[in-house]
Formats: sequence, C-alpha cells, structure tokens
Amino acid sequence: MKKVFKLFLCLSFLTIFFGFGDFSEKKSTHFIIYYKDIPEDFLDDVLEYSERYYDELTEKLGFRRFNYWTWDNRAKIYIFEDKETYEKEMNQPAWAGGSASYVDKTIWTFPQESGFFDTLLPHEIGHIVFREVVGAHRNIPLWLEEGVAQYLEQAKRIGAEKHVLSAMSEGAFIPFKELMEINGLTLRSRDDVKVYYAEASSLVNYLIQKYGVDSFNNFCSKLKDGKTFDNAISYAYFYIRNSSDLGEAWEQYLKDKLKIKDKMVL
Repeated sequence: MKKVFKLFLCLSFLTIFFGFGDFSEKKSTHFIIYYKDIPEDFLDDVLEYSERYYDELTEKLGFRRFNYWTWDNRAKIYIFEDKETYEKEMNQPAWAGGSASYVDKTIWTFPQESGFFDTLLPHEIGHIVFREVVGAHRNIPLWLEEGVAQYLEQAKRIGAEKHVLSAMSEGAFIPFKELMEINGLTLRSRDDVKVYYAEASSLVNYLIQKYGVDSFNNFCSKLKDGKTFDNAISYAYFYIRNSSDLGEAWEQYLKDKLKIKDKMVL
C-alpha cells in the first residue's frame, strides 16, 4: 500500500509537469502559484491568504524556527480554471475541493465561491506545514494531523468543542482509545466523520491551550526525531506519560466542561 501511494504521488507530480500543458506562475515569499485563466485579483488574494496562514500556523503552533519554504523550495499551489477541469485532470471525485501532497509540498485546487479562503486553503496548508515539521513519521495518529490541519479554520475550531460536548451528551462520542486507531481507510467507512474531525480539532486545541505552544513544538520535534507517539508526548508534557494519560486528561476535561454546561442550563 505504501509503495502504491508513493507511486501515485510520483505519477501525479509528473503529470503536473508533462500532462497539463503550460501554466503561468506567480510568486510570493513562501509560495508559487501555477495557474491557467485565473483573474489576477484572485491570485493576489491566494498569495496574501497563504502567507498569512503560513505565518499564523508557524506562530500559533510554536514552529517559529520553521523557515524552509524559500526560493526554489517554496510550496506550490496549482489552480485549475474550473471544477470540471480539476476533476478531469486530477481524477478526483465530484465532492473534492482540493488535494495536497506533503511529499512535494503541493496543493491542487480550483476557484470556489464559498469555503476556499477560510476552509480549504488553511486546511491544505496545515497538512503540508505539519508534515514538513514532523516528517513522514509512520507512528503519527491521523487525528493529530487532521487536528493541526483544522487549527487554522477558526470557525470550525471554535465550534469543535461544542460539537464534541453534544456528541458526549448524546452518546455519540468516540473514545480516545478508538480515536487513536482510526486511519484514512477506516475513516471513510464511518458515519461519524464530523464527530471525528471535531474531536481531532478539540484535542489539538486542548494540548495548545492547556500546555502552551512550546510544549507542542517540543512534542512535534521529538516526532520528527523518530520517537514513538508515547515517547514524544512523555518528553514534551511533564504530567502525560503516554497516550492513555492524554486520553484520560482530555476526556476528563470534556466531562468537567459538560457538567458546567448542564448546571448553566439548569
């Protein structure tokens, strides 16, 4: 499966350069946009928002020493002229608004009327920034990557805890132990995808708000060094020895929040 995935990425990358014809390009400090028939003001907005999200993510998550995307190593954003062209050239399903490869630091998408600048763009940038920071580590749970990718989506992050608390009160909550075992393949077959993403966002927000960005940065640095999830988290967080401790602490935090919420309703 891993070899097939790598082959797909390589083929996609080669197709970009040799199968789509000529793209125009526009550059900023950390990004290069490749585009066809896209209005100039839209391109300017994409670069402005991309740089803003880059700065915000590296600052809020403690990646202050992260400064790898310059000159020829800038991240790439391919913007097709419309949804139909994107689906055809990238062989993507109709519901897909974009895709990304952290191996190549590349995003593929198309102009969209809603959700492009406040959802899709920050989410995909979050994916490739996070993987640039921690590397292609095999022991990283999916919730951690998805939680980071959603961290810049402010509206979703603010609403995540409310959604998680509702799931907990209604018996739809996904226990942390089960959350740790969910991967990309199993996630597709679940009916509680929205709960999953809300919990992923809640967990990352909990780690940052409770223990600070420096601890989160140390945690990610240890993952990049090849440490297991448990070893990395025990190094970065004094009171958390392993994933079980993290799960217990986070779930208790949510239960306490739920009790306060219930008292306020009464």
